[in-house]
Amino acid sequence: MRWIIFTIVYVLLTIYGFQAIKTVTKNVWIHYLFIGISILVIGNFIIQFAMASDGRVLTPIKSYAFGFLLTFMLFNLVMIPILLTEDVIRFFIGLYEKLLTSKDSFYMPSRRKFVSGIALGLAAIPFSSMLYGMYKGKYNFKVLKYTLNFDDLPDAFDGYRITQISDIHSGSFDDHEKITYAVNLIKEQQGDVIMFTGDLVNNKATEMLPWKDLFSQLHAKDGVFSVLGN
Repeated sequence: MRWIIFTIVYVLLTIYGFQAIKTVTKNVWIHYLFIGISILVIGNFIIQFAMASDGRVLTPIKSYAFGFLLTFMLFNLVMIPILLTEDVIRFFIGLYEKLLTSKDSFYMPSRRKFVSGIALGLAAIPFSSMLYGMYKGKYNFKVLKYTLNFDDLPDAFDGYRITQISDIHSGSFDDHEKITYAVNLIKEQQGDVIMFTGDLVNNKATEMLPWKDLFSQLHAKDGVFSVLGN
């Protein structure tokens, strides 16, 4: 039942967002492309999450399926407030002309190409950002260094280095070279202790098995520690 409701919501959002596409271009091939992509996105998502044998475990393939769905829905959601505002204005213009002019029938002005163009342009910003994040951004590892000062900090901790890593989500990995780079980056910090502070995996511990040998290369003077959940 929940998949039916979700699919209905998705279809309604897509139909409304499609109005901007139709207004900006009359090229039917672009229309077919938009419709085809929308069907592929929701179809792949349902297949991966509702019919897959591994249940709700977030594999790399499922991560992409979920990412594409969010990206496409966000694309439509960004356009909807702009299109809805225009529709409200169009409605009141039509109502005004119906009540206060000699027109016999109610007629709403057509959508403005300029407004739909703005909606598409704004929607393209988070759309492209999401796609970049799915393919490149998730491997954009950064080292942030902070110096902590406490009045009651024991002298033994002067210059002590803690290397903290979070949100590994190993079940979403699909690039061994990038993860090797990440592990080497952690090594370069030469921490006195290494701490994984959450989300080593998405759902199951087995997600870490393909990367076990790589991460087992991490060593620190005072040990390597990890929490099991968040």
